[in-house]
Amino acid sequence: MNIFKYKDFTLTVEDPVCVHRGHPFSEVGWGPDQFPGLSRTDSGDISLTWATGADSIESYEQSVDGGRMISQDGGATWRLPTPSDRAVGVRLPSGKEYFRPEPKNAYHAPWIDKYQPVYKVTDGSYCPSLYRAEDVPEFKNTYTSYEYDPATGKKTAFESKVNWPHMAVGCFDVEGKKLVYPIECTMGIMGRFTACDDGSMLFCTYGHGFSAEDGSLDSPKHYNLWIFRSDDGGRTWDYLSELLTPPDIDADSGECEGFCEPMMTKAPDGSYVMLIRTGSSRPCYIARSTDGCRTWSKPVKFDRYGVLPNILTLGCGVTIASYGRPGIYLRASCDPSAAAWEEPVTILDEKTDSCCYTSLLPLSGTEALLAYSHFNLPDESGTARKSILVCRVSVEMNR
Repeated sequence: MNIFKYKDFTLTVEDPVCVHRGHPFSEVGWGPDQFPGLSRTDSGDISLTWATGADSIESYEQSVDGGRMISQDGGATWRLPTPSDRAVGVRLPSGKEYFRPEPKNAYHAPWIDKYQPVYKVTDGSYCPSLYRAEDVPEFKNTYTSYEYDPATGKKTAFESKVNWPHMAVGCFDVEGKKLVYPIECTMGIMGRFTACDDGSMLFCTYGHGFSAEDGSLDSPKHYNLWIFRSDDGGRTWDYLSELLTPPDIDADSGECEGFCEPMMTKAPDGSYVMLIRTGSSRPCYIARSTDGCRTWSKPVKFDRYGVLPNILTLGCGVTIASYGRPGIYLRASCDPSAAAWEEPVTILDEKTDSCCYTSLLPLSGTEALLAYSHFNLPDESGTARKSILVCRVSVEMNR
């Protein structure tokens, strides 16, 4: 257990619990036995998931599956799931629950050869050809969502429409195959949902693409962020705002991917605060909106690292964030606007191999559960294996 005392509160990080031991990294490499995710079941238990398949576009048209364990005591002990451990969607005012589209990977799209791309990215880790969705009729820009009614136990499928001006279709040429990511990826795997007090939903996502405001492409090799809002239970998503990567962001060291992997929370003062990745071994950024995500402050550096940053505000008014690569860090703020933050706490140091993707789940008004991976954690026999761990984080306000 580690205790960190600040002026206004004390942060306690308990010793980690190993939930899953996977394969040695030398056997499976990147992908399996990492990327943890925390959520609740309908009975209030904790669900922890992780990836079991390859994390690669080369695995196109394969299913996206994963492992899962359940805890009934706040993360202290874990068991295998049963059919009754139902995952919970975004709860709507009607009592029903909205579920994002089922995960889908890239698919082979040879038909795209008959169209001319608007732009071909030639610099960066991935070099897609970008097309305008309205010029590619074979690209399906609606997707299937699901609504569950706990009162009847009925799950209903419906088509979701995305009103996205200047939406882009990215095509990747991999070993002679034309691979296109479906809209289910952009509106599912690559995005995060936020339920609002008025019953609406906010959704932030990212990808290569044009400005929704004017169709421009000022920084073509970089990802950009877009925020959408739904007032009808996910049947329609309307474009709300965007955060475009500035062309001069390459001034920092390390390969810049652009603004991506966004996560936001509603701060105690009612504003929305978003953390943003820009790449491995690169700074994480923070931005703030005071008008319901319609406009944003200029993103500024939050810390020196930050892949898939997580952020949540506890009932006690303290906002916490987890992020990293290399290393995993936890940071807290009792500022009502989440603008002033305490120094980060180290969960894993920079020398420890990990995907450094984390997940946070509130346990109470003063507690949260943190999940993360460790790629070389010795088991009982001393064999280093990729593992998934959790630890409880608690806040006590100083009097």
